[in-house]
Amino acid sequence: MKNVDLLLSLIILVDGINAVSRLGKDLKPHMPNVCAEKEVKLVAQMQPCVQAFTRMVKAWKQGCQGQSWCVGYERRTAYYTAYRQVYRQEQQTVYKCCPGWSQLNGEAGCLYPVCRSGVCFNGGQCKEGSAQLCVCPAGFSGPSCQYDVNECEETNGGCEALCCNTIGSFYCKCPAGQELKEDGKTCQDIDECQVHNGGCQHTCVNTRGSYHCQCNAGSRLHVDGRTCIAVQSCGVGNGGCEHFCVQQTAGHVQCRCRPDYRLDADGKHCTLVNPCAEQNGGCSQMCHRDGAQARCECHPGYQLAEDGKTCEDIDECALGQTDCAHGCRNTRGSFMCVCSAAYELGVDGKQCYRIEMEIVNSCDHDNGGCSHHCEHSTAGPLCSCNEGYQLDHDHKTCVDINECVDGSSCCEHDCTNYPGGYECYCTAGYRLNTDGCSCDDIDECLAVNGGCDHACLNSAGSFQCSCRRGYRLDEDRRSCILMEESVEALSSGQTVNKPGPGPQLTILQDFDQILEKYEDYEDDTGELRAESTLAEKFICLNDSFGVDCSLSCEDCVNGGVCNKHRNACDCPDGWTGVVCNETCPEGWFGRNCSLLCKCKNGGVCDPVSGSCRCPPGVSGELCQDGCPKGLYGKFCNKRCNCANNGRCHRTYGACLCDPGLYGRFCHLPCPKWMFGPGCSEECQCVQQNTIECHRHHGDCICKPGYRGHTCKDECESGFFGSACENKCSCPPGVTCDHVTGACQPKCPAGKTGDKCDQDCVEGRFGIGCSQSCDCSGAPCDKVTGQCTCPAGTFGKRCEKECPEGRWGLGCQEWCPVCENGGRCDRRNGTCVCSPGFIGRLCQNSCPAGRFGVGCQLRCVCDLGVRCNPVSGRCSCPPGWTGHNCRKVCDAGRWGLDCESVCDCRNADGVCDAQTGRCHCEAGFTGARCDQKCPAGSFGPGCKHRCQCENQASCDHVGGACTCKTGWTGTFCEKPCPQGFYGLDCQQKCVCLNGGLCDHVSGQCFCKAGWIGTRCNQTCPAGWFGVSCSQTCVCHNNSSCDAVSGQCECGAGWTGDTCSQRCPAGVFGDGCVHRCLCQNGASCDPESGHCFCPSGWTGAACQLECPAGRFGSDCQDRCECVNGAQCDGQTGRCVCPPGWTGERCENECERGWFGVGCEDRCQCDHGAVCHHVSGQCLCPAGWRGRRCEKACLPGSFGQDCVQRCSCPSGSSCHHVTGHCGCAPGFTGDGCEHSCLPGTFGQDCNQVCQCSERNQLCHPVTGVCYCAPGFTGLKCEQTCPQGLYGSGCEHQCECLNGGVCLSDSGSCQCPAGFIGAQCNQTCPAGRYGLDCAHVSACGTGVRNDPATGRCTAHQVCPPGWFGSGCSQRCDCSNRGVCDGVSGNCSCALGWTGKHCDKECPDGSFGPDCSLQCSCQNNSTCDRVTGSCHCRPGYYGHLCEHACPAGLFGSGCQQQCDCMNGASCHPDTGQCVCPAGVHGPRCQHVCAQGRFGVNCSQSCDCADGASCDPVSGRCVCPSGKTGVRCDSDCSVNRFGPDCSLLCECENGAQCDSRNGRCFCLSGWIGFTCSQSAPPELNSRRSEEDQLQLNTS
Repeated sequence: MKNVDLLLSLIILVDGINAVSRLGKDLKPHMPNVCAEKEVKLVAQMQPCVQAFTRMVKAWKQGCQGQSWCVGYERRTAYYTAYRQVYRQEQQTVYKCCPGWSQLNGEAGCLYPVCRSGVCFNGGQCKEGSAQLCVCPAGFSGPSCQYDVNECEETNGGCEALCCNTIGSFYCKCPAGQELKEDGKTCQDIDECQVHNGGCQHTCVNTRGSYHCQCNAGSRLHVDGRTCIAVQSCGVGNGGCEHFCVQQTAGHVQCRCRPDYRLDADGKHCTLVNPCAEQNGGCSQMCHRDGAQARCECHPGYQLAEDGKTCEDIDECALGQTDCAHGCRNTRGSFMCVCSAAYELGVDGKQCYRIEMEIVNSCDHDNGGCSHHCEHSTAGPLCSCNEGYQLDHDHKTCVDINECVDGSSCCEHDCTNYPGGYECYCTAGYRLNTDGCSCDDIDECLAVNGGCDHACLNSAGSFQCSCRRGYRLDEDRRSCILMEESVEALSSGQTVNKPGPGPQLTILQDFDQILEKYEDYEDDTGELRAESTLAEKFICLNDSFGVDCSLSCEDCVNGGVCNKHRNACDCPDGWTGVVCNETCPEGWFGRNCSLLCKCKNGGVCDPVSGSCRCPPGVSGELCQDGCPKGLYGKFCNKRCNCANNGRCHRTYGACLCDPGLYGRFCHLPCPKWMFGPGCSEECQCVQQNTIECHRHHGDCICKPGYRGHTCKDECESGFFGSACENKCSCPPGVTCDHVTGACQPKCPAGKTGDKCDQDCVEGRFGIGCSQSCDCSGAPCDKVTGQCTCPAGTFGKRCEKECPEGRWGLGCQEWCPVCENGGRCDRRNGTCVCSPGFIGRLCQNSCPAGRFGVGCQLRCVCDLGVRCNPVSGRCSCPPGWTGHNCRKVCDAGRWGLDCESVCDCRNADGVCDAQTGRCHCEAGFTGARCDQKCPAGSFGPGCKHRCQCENQASCDHVGGACTCKTGWTGTFCEKPCPQGFYGLDCQQKCVCLNGGLCDHVSGQCFCKAGWIGTRCNQTCPAGWFGVSCSQTCVCHNNSSCDAVSGQCECGAGWTGDTCSQRCPAGVFGDGCVHRCLCQNGASCDPESGHCFCPSGWTGAACQLECPAGRFGSDCQDRCECVNGAQCDGQTGRCVCPPGWTGERCENECERGWFGVGCEDRCQCDHGAVCHHVSGQCLCPAGWRGRRCEKACLPGSFGQDCVQRCSCPSGSSCHHVTGHCGCAPGFTGDGCEHSCLPGTFGQDCNQVCQCSERNQLCHPVTGVCYCAPGFTGLKCEQTCPQGLYGSGCEHQCECLNGGVCLSDSGSCQCPAGFIGAQCNQTCPAGRYGLDCAHVSACGTGVRNDPATGRCTAHQVCPPGWFGSGCSQRCDCSNRGVCDGVSGNCSCALGWTGKHCDKECPDGSFGPDCSLQCSCQNNSTCDRVTGSCHCRPGYYGHLCEHACPAGLFGSGCQQQCDCMNGASCHPDTGQCVCPAGVHGPRCQHVCAQGRFGVNCSQSCDCADGASCDPVSGRCVCPSGKTGVRCDSDCSVNRFGPDCSLLCECENGAQCDSRNGRCFCLSGWIGFTCSQSAPPELNSRRSEEDQLQLNTS
């Protein structure tokens, strides 16, 4: 039945596949809009195959020995049909709707167009019910919404001024000076004068679309159109002054000259007094005054050029003014002698001496590998470290020593480590001692008495104030006030709680009274004169601290944070004080200001980091590189004459002014609003709010009422006065004056003052002038705060400048078109010309001799050259530079304005300043001096010829010969002497054994018998003669004489060529020693060593293996367990009863026991037996020796010890104890099926099956045909060749075997056996099932069918021997040989007496047949039929379950998805690449692929990949292996797989294939001519778009 179910399930599966293949055949090729496509599919087919097996069944037989009936075995052949699934590729033509069409309601063909992507553009959507008509959004038109609608063509788009069309929309634009209203269409004028007064200095006049500025009387408008200047002003043409212009009054100027000049009589121009003072008189080096003329002179080594000003270097080498032995190299101002290679310069600087030996300093290369210091030694570099470091394990690397951790620091308080050292820090109230280790208490009383009124008492880390008699400390703990309370009110040790709203604190008071008595006064007078000392100790509560407990953690400033006790501020580096509000005192820095500054030479120390800010002329980390004030020079021993004992340049002595001073002699203090070294920096203070700017560091000192870094801000509300430290005392809601603190009355908006008769000051407005204007610096209305924007700006806050091309108040005016880079001034509309241009529109260049802004500067060029009208820079001839072309090009530069860099490689970078031609050093040539002298030449200009021989190289500079390897001599003319070779013949030959050495390479030429680089190796085995070039004819690893080649045989060999083995029994050299091996051991012909056979050991193999050992020489250890013995030869374990396996490690399999586990358990009903004794262990409900008996009536359960509780006369189930049997079963143990003809509960119902050969189901009573019968009434037996239920199976019996119609088993004729009767009886057997043993005896053949013997003696069964006088001893129907008495066992039995069942893997008579079951299946020991394990089927269990099935008999169906297979045994799904999950139901996530989705995709720009192969699936417009390439021309779509259909030169969109038509064409593919009016319209759009661009 299981096979039938399997067959039905497989047929259903095939029908399902065929049903799927029939889908989609409704479309035919002749139907409209139907396209044919080729597809390759894998088609699954179920291929049937009939299998058969033979089994032996028990049956009653007649004619048995001594009995008429007995139980025997009959062969039964069973057949079943199985199916396997096979796949093949099949190319199919399928018909689908063409692109753009679909099929609905099963019509014939594809009649419904599809609204595809790319039909409608610009957000258009297909019209309902149509695939080709688009509904366009606002701003687009056309059949595909491909045209932009120009809204400006109709009523100008509703715009008052300009209408600007855009793609899909439009916008309105106003002319300059006007802005759009909120409706976005109409324009309104911008009043530029409301924003910063239009930028006008005096009066702003607004006009329609623009504005202009006007000046008050006595002033005129500057060219910028905004500024008003006096009629005579330095601002116009520098007041006519050549040098400096000083504005004396509004209408009067005065000219002044630079130093070394005097003012001419015209009061405008300046004349030079000292010709050397200006540009060094034009001299390149020294300038001397000669009357009114400047005379130039040069330093030694230079000479004056023809211009009389430039100094040229004298080339002493070229003039022959040197005495150099080898060569000469010119330098600027001097020269130096150089020597050829292998020579060094002598102490006189001229002679050259040959270098005999060069000592290589091991520290020269990479500092010897040392981190810090390296010292050369004969053993190599010796490394050492700086202080604070130590050598690491490699003895080269220096690592930091953490002194703070290892305890080597000297710090008294805190320690901080840094690379190479450490620093000590002190806690609050202490500062670091000059020793850098200990901490000294800071005596706060030394600085302003600690802030105490009377006495200050210092203590460790702190201090305390106290008062004189008659006074007591105030709440600030520093001030002293008169005692107003009676002394008597105080009692010693009493605690006084002071009332009030202040902080909560407790004061512990000690009162000590000293009474001085005077005789002249009364007692009460004495009491009045009594003096008291009051000492108070405050204890702050509730996280408060300070002298009066008025401070809390929120009061810490400058980055200070509360300490862990919340009773003090921990200040960051650079700050100190109770709330971190004081910077470190001068000379101290760091945490708690405890570190001492180390700056020298007047350097100022940063209070945070301690870094030094050096004064002018001083440098270095600690300002150590510099001289004290008033000194200069290398040793600071020269005095400079600078005013105020100022500093001077370390080298030249030029005066360098300290911060706050300037002037030639640093004698002038900085002008107001200037500060720093040389007064070179401008103060950033708001001047009207500032008293002055500190001339040293530029800090702003604010006027009362102002605050901030630049004094820009007024005091915060509620504060006034100097530094805004005073708190206003006005009633609530009343403001106070930020300067005086006077309370201001509540004036109306815009007014202030005692009588509210004053307007708000600039920048304030509103009630009481309490609000600040927010107009970006422009004034605002005093009442409303509305901004009055100056010309050139606009916006509510005047924050915007006029747009490009507009100017004036409200940006209403149009700018003129300024030329040559000029820009329009947004304030007055005038053109602000770029330097070098003038004119109203900047249209004119500066006239000759003028340059700069407004052409106001005069050119000062020499040599008759012109100057640049922009920069004034002179256009110098080649070789000259400088503002006046008076300077020769610096070394390394040449050409016009010295802009070209000399490109000379070996000329000290020097070239001709005019032409750029390189002056090569000796040994070099070429345009860039980058080529060495040609071979054979050397020296300056490569003019000298080399004299070197034997291919020696000649030094291109000095001509010295560098010999090739193997040569020596001055000109390399001599070979190396015998015994030496190599470079400079410095290497000694190392040839041994008489070998000679090559003078060049040092290669050894060896004598016969020797080889090797040093002739130190004899010829290798098998070679002899000179260079070991001849082959030895010696065999078997024998050696030959390296010189003569004569063979020297090794042990075990003999003969001239050592090709003969020692004869058996002898060994060794000459084969003269006799072997001593025993017990069949072999002897090694070389050593005589005995090779013992398995089971023997000893020097002569004379000893058997001891217990636990086996194998050759007993070297292997037995691995038997559970008491098993080991065979000494094979190591095979001989297992005790109950154990099996190679090591006897396994108990007998279930159902087997005894020796070799060959005894089968005789237990029924699933009972197991003990693997050693075979005793049955019965399950619940069974008893007996073989568990063959059910529990006696009335008992049940394990060991039948439980009693039934059923009603009288009713039985209970012997296993469960339930009363009564289940339907279809009966018996005391319900172990029997209902008798034939009965069924149901207690088998009390009678079957109604009237036909013969019908069977009744014992449970349901349903009638069905017995196996082997068919027909309506089961009256027919199966036709010949068929069997089984329904006669569905095919018989496969051979050799005349008859197939049983019920089971399909083959009944073989006499002489044949096997599942298909395909085997003849084995020798000694005959008859049906080969069950009879021939009595013919050993060696006598018999007929397999009849058993007839060819010999004459035949003993009766059970007897054998001479005269058949001996009784056979064969069990289990075994038959004995009539001659020898040997037993021939029946099917399934073996052993000497046929008393043992067949072991696993064998079956049949005498267990002589080997099972053929595959895949670890078991076989029946009698019939050999296979019992398949789950996952396999077939006669030999050779087939795995077909795809989709699994389990025992392949009866279960897999539940796997996506084409996954399942494990034939467990049914677990085995997922193919691309899917995962318990049922393979999930496709790989985005970016993953492969088996178990374990691999990551490698696709560009987020492209997805195929979940199976990982191949990138490119989106539209992309292609390539990684989808990182754009589509080529005329291709589009995913992976660029589609061909564009655009015509008439149109471009194709690579993503959607949309065609961009050229002018004159329209349509989806640009194949239709456009109407003339559309062409005209598109031309206008293109022109408009071009103008917009």
